[in-house]
Amino acid sequence: MKKILLVLLCVLTLFSCQEDQTRTVILSKASSNYIKWIENKDVIILDAYTIKNTDSILALADGIILTGGEDINPLEYNDTVNLEVCGPINYARDTLERKLFEFAFTNEIPLIGVCRGMQMMNVASGGTLYGDIPSEIGTTVIHKNYGEVMHDIVLSCENINYTNLIFPWGQDTFLVNSWHHQGLKDIAPNIKIIAKSYDGLPEAAIMDTDIHPFMIAVQFHPERLGKDNGIHKQMRSSFFHAISK
Repeated sequence: MKKILLVLLCVLTLFSCQEDQTRTVILSKASSNYIKWIENKDVIILDAYTIKNTDSILALADGIILTGGEDINPLEYNDTVNLEVCGPINYARDTLERKLFEFAFTNEIPLIGVCRGMQMMNVASGGTLYGDIPSEIGTTVIHKNYGEVMHDIVLSCENINYTNLIFPWGQDTFLVNSWHHQGLKDIAPNIKIIAKSYDGLPEAAIMDTDIHPFMIAVQFHPERLGKDNGIHKQMRSSFFHAISK
């Protein structure tokens, strides 16, 4: 009888350990590229955009990713001028992603922002955006040209201690993809810029780790850089480490 109980205890312990390894990641709006980037046998991926009751999934969240997409409504950062240069505005998505960000911030849930997601992280924290990069900054660097383009970015010396959350060690310049006409202008308090393009536009940022344990964001698309790309792998690894704690 004791042997049977011991076997049952071992089985229950093993089952419990396996259950503890499962993590739930919420995407603000899913696509196949984001799913392929994050998918893992121990990860459940939920698409918040397709779920009506957001509150029902927030309690399950071990990690959140704010994905790329439309221009953010300029009224979200008290700007009326940028309304003229924005594409169609998705009001529901703005509301959803602000809610996801605020939940992650309040509850110290690991978060990644990609492209629009980086912009939302700044806006929801009190920052602003350039409405149209070519007309406001110029065309020294092309960030969008009838689709995706490639350009170099360079790491910032000021916040070098944070760079390994996004970038692999051993170099300070990286070639990234780009598909956006808006970007971070006034940087919100507690957000640290860790990489810029050569026209000075922020390309990677983190929330001060004294304020939140893991919030990172990039203006480019790591999910489309390819599985062998160093940034693609580093961000995935950092995020998995954060959600496993």
